[in-house]
Amino acid sequence: MKYLIADFVTEFTPQFNYLLNLAKPFEYFGNRQTDIVLDVKSDYIEKLCSKMVTGTTLGQAEEFAYAAAFNKKIIKHNAIFVHSSAVAYEGRAYLFAAGTGIGKSTHTKLWQKAFGDKVRIINDDKPVVRIYEDKCIAYGTPFDGGSGIANNDSAPLQAIVFLERGECNSIRKAETSEILKNLYFSTTHFVSREVADSMLTNFEMLINHADFYILTCNTDISAAYIAKDAIVPR
Repeated sequence: MKYLIADFVTEFTPQFNYLLNLAKPFEYFGNRQTDIVLDVKSDYIEKLCSKMVTGTTLGQAEEFAYAAAFNKKIIKHNAIFVHSSAVAYEGRAYLFAAGTGIGKSTHTKLWQKAFGDKVRIINDDKPVVRIYEDKCIAYGTPFDGGSGIANNDSAPLQAIVFLERGECNSIRKAETSEILKNLYFSTTHFVSREVADSMLTNFEMLINHADFYILTCNTDISAAYIAKDAIVPR
């Protein structure tokens, strides 16, 4: 099967309905040449599933495996995966990145509650950013991280916001060292030296094209208003 993911013609064949259903909106029937071929073996999926949390299905393990394979392949194409919840607001994309359990999905739900139909979710766990000469585009992927929210959608990237838990809400511009550290922990790990060099180039290009913030927040809806006022251009 061919799929158009982050504008890459990607060829792979899911075995299980979990990924088949997520990937269906991304099916591609055009004439472009294949950019990326993914091949994940059944025995690897079974081995991976046995190492994941209790209750993980083979379908979920397959989605995780293909996501990892795709996200490694795209690095050399000036694209990176950012572990985040990505929203589109007034035609621009905003990525809220955080480690598991910090509350990135909770925060984007606050945006939906606060701003209603002006907000749409691009992807709730594994969006991809492609870096072009003059802009960055955030894309949804069929890889959902278990959230069930994986839309075939995209928007020009405006900002990436790194979330920290706190009792009070505040936001500030991120320093370059903070951006690099947080990007490293928010993207693909365990890559070769050659691929790592490409990733660092992607980081540098991304920093030149997007805004970066540190948002300390709680779960009150005021966190969404404070974030929007700081990151959305007026």
